Amino acid sequence: MSYSDQDGRRQRRGTRPHSSADARARGGSARPRVSPQGGSYHGPRGTRSRANGPRRSSGPGYPLRARSINFQSGRARRASANRRLLILGALALVLVVLLVVLISSCVRGCSADQQTAETNPVDARVAVGVDEDLTREFSSELNRGEKLAQIAANANQYDTALLELALNQPDAIDFVAGYPEAEKVAQPYDDEVTQGSAPTLWCWDTRWGYVDYAGSPLALTGSGPTALSMAYMGLTGKGDRTPADLAQLATDAGMTDADSHLVGEFLTGSSVTDLGLTCSTYASNADNLSQLLTDGTYLMIEASAGTLTDETHWVLVTGAEADGSVRVLDPTSPEVSDRSWDPATIASSGTTLYALRLADADSE
Repeated sequence: MSYSDQDGRRQRRGTRPHSSADARARGGSARPRVSPQGGSYHGPRGTRSRANGPRRSSGPGYPLRARSINFQSGRARRASANRRLLILGALALVLVVLLVVLISSCVRGCSADQQTAETNPVDARVAVGVDEDLTREFSSELNRGEKLAQIAANANQYDTALLELALNQPDAIDFVAGYPEAEKVAQPYDDEVTQGSAPTLWCWDTRWGYVDYAGSPLALTGSGPTALSMAYMGLTGKGDRTPADLAQLATDAGMTDADSHLVGEFLTGSSVTDLGLTCSTYASNADNLSQLLTDGTYLMIEASAGTLTDETHWVLVTGAEADGSVRVLDPTSPEVSDRSWDPATIASSGTTLYALRLADADSE
């Protein structure tokens, strides 16, 4: 059975408190009781109380150990974690963007290298693998488009008739584009010529089209001299008389006019005889036209405006087909030259047939 002494300590029954003498008898020393300042202290024996200081005990008789305390609340910790996640997400997004940019640059560079390495050997403007002949056709059209744009940008340097020529005849675009800087000097005809086969010549050929004739470039006014040059080359097999040469003969003879720019009488005069040719005239009708077109005879016709083309000009009829149609070489129109014609249609385009033949050796 226990009891409490006057200091509040509990003791077992049958025991007595030790005295100082007893303690000394056991070899110890007597320790005086210390009364706590500012009130009684009920903590364990052998510990000191701090005078007027804060008490560290949270319960009777047991000391607290020092430890750190995290004063952050749960909400603050979550906000801090969210900020870290946002920062990591932003960094990840930046890395992804950089990766996409690098890949795109690589792809563009590789594509550019591939396109540079794989180009059409004939014309880089046309895709790789296109047939060579087809590529050349594309090149011709692309060149015409570029030169037509050049003509339009410098239209104030041209006569209206030359601008209309470029618009109406795609084959003449190169000629018109070069007109402002071209020398007005004729060049020789260096293509092969075969007797019995009249070549196809155009008024706007750069070898003679820039030469002045009848007050304008021969490209616009030279259908007569050009048709006569085709007849001369086909009948003689020689290429030494170009349209520019015959235009000069007509000019020297005073045989030019403001209509077709070549007077018909020039063909029956001495100038043509000097070329080694003869010329006879006939009424222009379908029967005469068909009968005169024998081997060795070509027919020149002054076609009226609004028949074969919009303008009055000269054409050359070179022969007949098996079906009775006739071949026509029009030095002003690829459209007229690229097809066969009914004799009646051609005969009705003019009033006179000028039959050109090679002069006999005895009469030269």
